[in-house]
Amino acid sequence: MIELSPAVNTAAELRSAFDRARAVPQVSQAVEQTEKLLAVRVSGDPYVIRISEISGIAHARKIVALPSAIPEQLGLAGVHGSLVPVYSLAALLGYSAETGPGKWLVLCGTEEPVGLAFNDLEGYLVVPSAQIYAAQSDHLTRRHARHMARTADAVRAVISIPAIREAIQGRCGVQGESKER
Repeated sequence: MIELSPAVNTAAELRSAFDRARAVPQVSQAVEQTEKLLAVRVSGDPYVIRISEISGIAHARKIVALPSAIPEQLGLAGVHGSLVPVYSLAALLGYSAETGPGKWLVLCGTEEPVGLAFNDLEGYLVVPSAQIYAAQSDHLTRRHARHMARTADAVRAVISIPAIREAIQGRCGVQGESKER
């Protein structure tokens, strides 16, 4: 009589190993980190804004001008049932004001949101994090843009929304205190 027990055991072990190998996904390559960006043009120049730094975007809001000692402030706009102060993104970046009040508003903050008005929204981009790098000092032609992003169509300056909010608070006389606790 032929003993088949070792062969049966070997087959069972191989089947089990095969099943385990297929049940657990193999990670052969590291997952590439990406940044989600909003591509905009300000006074004709290409920029991006990190989606993680904004709380929303609005289109074609009426901006009611108010007297202000802050030249970058355009006025107030109604967004989601609240009045939001609106500032010219072009003026905050150091350009002379764009024509018109801005077709788009990037909303920043949740407790006390502000709107940053601009005219040209180009789209949504997903860029590998490795393609975003610190700008060299000779590339820093605009305030509040300290990084660059290499996209499929251009190299764009990355607008720092936290730096812009800090500048607005400084202009308004707010000294880093926040109601958010």
